[in-house]
Amino acid sequence: MLLRQKLLFPAVRLVHRGFQRHQHSHIVLHPEVRQALQLHKPVVALESTIITHGMPMPENVTTALAVEEQVRCHGAIPATIGILDGRIKVGLTREELTLLAEKPRDQVIKCSRRDLPFVVARKQSGGTTVAATMIIAHQVGIKVFATGGIGGVHRDGQESLDVSADLTELGRTPVAVVCSGVKSILDIPRTLEYLETQGVCVASYKSSGGIFPDFYTRDSGCTVPYDLGSAQEAAKLLQSWQELQMQSGVLIGVPIPEEFAADKAKIEAAIQEATEQAKAQGVSGKEVTPFLLAAIAKITGGSSLKSNIALIKNNAKVAAQIAASFSGISSRSDAASPSGMAKKPLVVGASILDLSFTVDDHKRDMKLDGATYSAVAKQAAGGVGRNIAEGIYKLYGDVNLISAVGNDQMGHTLLQKMPKADVNLISAVGNDQMGHTLLQKMPKALKRGMILEDNQDTSLCSVIFDKYGDCKLILGNMEIHQSITPETLQAHHQFFAEAPIIVMDSNISEHAMASILQQAQNNKIPVFFEPTDMFIAGKPFKLVPELTKNIRLIKPNLQELKTITEAITGHPVDLELSTKLPQEKLLQQAKFMIKQIDSHFNCIIATLGDHGVLLSCRQDAEDDATMLLDVSQSAVPHRIRFYAAPLVNNIVNVSGAGDSFCAGFITALLQQGRSLSECVAAGFVAAEKALQSESAVPQSYFSHSETFEGRYKQKVKSLQQQSI
Repeated sequence: MLLRQKLLFPAVRLVHRGFQRHQHSHIVLHPEVRQALQLHKPVVALESTIITHGMPMPENVTTALAVEEQVRCHGAIPATIGILDGRIKVGLTREELTLLAEKPRDQVIKCSRRDLPFVVARKQSGGTTVAATMIIAHQVGIKVFATGGIGGVHRDGQESLDVSADLTELGRTPVAVVCSGVKSILDIPRTLEYLETQGVCVASYKSSGGIFPDFYTRDSGCTVPYDLGSAQEAAKLLQSWQELQMQSGVLIGVPIPEEFAADKAKIEAAIQEATEQAKAQGVSGKEVTPFLLAAIAKITGGSSLKSNIALIKNNAKVAAQIAASFSGISSRSDAASPSGMAKKPLVVGASILDLSFTVDDHKRDMKLDGATYSAVAKQAAGGVGRNIAEGIYKLYGDVNLISAVGNDQMGHTLLQKMPKADVNLISAVGNDQMGHTLLQKMPKALKRGMILEDNQDTSLCSVIFDKYGDCKLILGNMEIHQSITPETLQAHHQFFAEAPIIVMDSNISEHAMASILQQAQNNKIPVFFEPTDMFIAGKPFKLVPELTKNIRLIKPNLQELKTITEAITGHPVDLELSTKLPQEKLLQQAKFMIKQIDSHFNCIIATLGDHGVLLSCRQDAEDDATMLLDVSQSAVPHRIRFYAAPLVNNIVNVSGAGDSFCAGFITALLQQGRSLSECVAAGFVAAEKALQSESAVPQSYFSHSETFEGRYKQKVKSLQQQSI
């Protein structure tokens, strides 16, 4: 049956339309580390056994702080990992670091993989070994870790079977470990053989011939297959390692600075003496390494401790340089469009979990009287910004999205419904049940840049439709969208710089809008404004006019058009608006409002419910729609044209048609050389697919972009249009 559905562009608009892996509360990220990870800045993990078991007071504290400073000075954010009272801290503060260092040794556990559950369960404190630090770094998304030296196969390990858990962790946890090789007190040849068996990529750093260091000295007598000549070379290795999705670590051996290297004969004699002392005193297990390091320091008169401090500081510097280079390569890779297009549209707006109820009780009309009505319930990913971004991704091939959801069950449900390609999402994430649900419903490609917002709930909207499909009531919580701040937006200036167009919905704050519009001006980028709801449609036009001049396109419905007209002119619009009016009357009302504000924009797309769309666009865009992207403020006369809504078969869902129209219109607009009518046809074709989909955005619009282009070029031939 052929239907012209009233809700192709519903007269009553929904306020919205429509990671990172979940972090348990046992892990607490320092705000600086959290932000750096969210913004894809370089971060270097640092262990804490150097504080709790590796060095005496006060050298442990001063060294730990100096190591953090080395990381900062060379372009990365330090994240010292330790456990205090059962809470795993990623990014210890100075006070926490000192507190951990000052705890009596018998109250602090040296934590490897096996110890973590016990220490957390008993709410004890601990210093993390290489293995434990790798585990935690991987869980929070840190790729690079600096330490002094790793554990390995102990001397006489062939008899005692004493093999450090660091080695097996390197074989199963994808973190790059930058160190000065294997500690000199260990059996280095057997350790390297063990790492080879574990499939660990081992390389030396600026060490000719692949000579592998052994902590206190620059030459262990062993070589490894690969030598990395620079931080950039190391970063390229890590890029390939990441792209290959290797599930094992990388070990980079950095020789101790030459001026601090120990005399090999003297350090070996000290090791032998310390080993004998350990045997005599019955030291065993995980206490052996700290005992030997302390004994060697005493035997060498403190010179080995100076070497230890020098090498860990140098390793931190190298790790920071590698992390910074790796971050730069990743950013450049992210900027390259998989579809071959140089620029990615940017969308800033809402991500919401939609709960819709459609009354199926045909014996009575629905009234808001407290009665119970039989209804069909559906849960779907929604939100104007999120829907448009997903639509653009699927039709155009790439997009960046800045949005806000919760780090809770609903948010994660939403994320699971996002595309699989390499699309960037910068999103504030709360910590509630709704967030996890929402994340699961979002295509994977839009999840990359999630910003966690633990104290905010995911935005949820409950929408009530009557048996005719008309929206009767919307209830929603929208507070989380205030998490999109000017600071967050400024931090992602590269998204603005590479965008051919910015799409902004009205759910975000006026402060965020001001920041978006300022960056749009700075980069000479046109803004497409989606008003979202009649009560908030005027938001950006409350800002100083100078800021709004880059808003070149808007897509309001009739009520939103009234709000915008009143906001711009400062005068009330005395009209009784309804899409139920005769079409001629409706077009007269829309034209009356448009004529008052059309000089402020290149294009006004007024959606008129089941009637269609009324466009007021600059005349020179009729044959070349790219003129709508012009930000020069040239005074070009407008032409008003009405396009009737096409007939649609098999309508299933009405909540996302308008957002798909946006995505289709923008995609055609960015393809260059398209006429205005072709852009409108592209919008209608995309909207039709949305109407026939269970979700606000179809799982797939078309098999490939050529099909979409062919469909809208065919559709344009049948468009019913007239000049008004």
